[in-house]
Amino acid sequence: MLVLSQLESSAENVTTLLESTVFHEVFHIEGRALRASFKSGIARYPVDGQDGNTLAQRAEAALKQAKESGEQYLHYQIQMHSDIAERLSLEHKLRAALDEQQFLLHYQPQIHIATGRIESVEALLRWHDPQQGLQHPALFLPVLESSGMIVAVGEWVLRKAAEDCRRWRAAGLGPVRVAVNVSAQQIRRRNFAEYVHAAAANCGAGGYGLDLEITETGLLHDVEGANRKLRELRAAGMRIAIDDFGTGYSSLGLLSKLPVDVLKIDRSFISGLPSDRASVTLVSSIIGLASAFNLAVVAEGVETTGQLALLGKLKCKYSQGYLHSRPVPAAELERALAAQAPRLRRSPSTETG
Repeated sequence: MLVLSQLESSAENVTTLLESTVFHEVFHIEGRALRASFKSGIARYPVDGQDGNTLAQRAEAALKQAKESGEQYLHYQIQMHSDIAERLSLEHKLRAALDEQQFLLHYQPQIHIATGRIESVEALLRWHDPQQGLQHPALFLPVLESSGMIVAVGEWVLRKAAEDCRRWRAAGLGPVRVAVNVSAQQIRRRNFAEYVHAAAANCGAGGYGLDLEITETGLLHDVEGANRKLRELRAAGMRIAIDDFGTGYSSLGLLSKLPVDVLKIDRSFISGLPSDRASVTLVSSIIGLASAFNLAVVAEGVETTGQLALLGKLKCKYSQGYLHSRPVPAAELERALAAQAPRLRRSPSTETG
C-alpha cells in the first residue's frame, strides 16, 4: 500500500508518478540486477473515498480488477465495488450451501451407440438456492474455482457419486459407471489419490465404478505429479477420461504420458456434424487417434439423429447429449436404469398353461 500526498492528484498525475518513480529503478541484490514488474489499483481522495480505510478497500478492488484484466494500472470505478460486493455475497452463499447440504447431483447418461444401453453416466453438480431455486452451474462454478472452494465441494461430489454408485449396484441397477469431473486444484492436493480411493471404496466391480474426468489444460501445471496419482487410482479400478478433448494445446503429449482410458470429444466439434466437412474430419481424426491408443470415445453434446448415425459409422463408442437425455435427478435416472434391465425369462418348467 502506497500513500501519495499531492496537491494535484489527478488520475494522469498518479499514473505518471507510478511510471516514472515507483519500481522504475533497477534493484541490485546480491550482485544481480533485477527489474520488478507490478500492477496497481488506484483510488483518489476525495473522489473515491473520504477516509483511509475506504480508499484502501477501493484501491484493492481496482488492483483485483487489474490482475484479472491484465492491465498494469486501473483507477477505481464504482462498478468495481458493486461487482466485488456481489461476488463476496455469492462466495458466502456457496460456503453456506456446502454446510447446509444445498448441493445435489444430476446425472446425464452416456449411451453405448451399438446397443443403445446406458453403460455410464456423468455426475453434474447443481445448487438449490433456497431463495432462487436451482442455479445454473455457469453462475457458481467459476466462483468455486477462484475461491478454492472447489476442493471441498469436489470431495463432496466424489463421496456422493460413489454412494449413489454403491446403491445402484446393491439394487441391481446397471451395471453403470459414474464419471466425476475433477479440477486441477483437486489433483494438485498432496492427498488427492488417498481421498479419492477412500471415497470410492467398494464402488467398483462387475461393470460398476468411478471414472475421473479431467480437462487437458487442468493437467499442464504438473504432468508428472498428476501421472503418478492417476496411475495409482487407475490401478485401484478407476478409469481416467480426458474431458473436452481437442480444445487444449498438448493433446498428443498428454496421451503419451498419462494413464488415459477415455477421450471425450468436445461438443463444439460435434455441433457441426453431419454436414460440416471440417467437423467430420476433426471428429474422425480424434476417433482414429483414440483407436490407435486403444481408448474409448464419448461424443458430447449429441442432439440429432443425424449426428448419432454418423458417430456410429465413424465407430465412436459412446454418445452423450440432449438427444438421449438432459441431466436428471438420481431418482429419474434410476427409473431409466430399471427400465433397461434385462427381464428374467421364466423357465419352461415353471410356466403354466
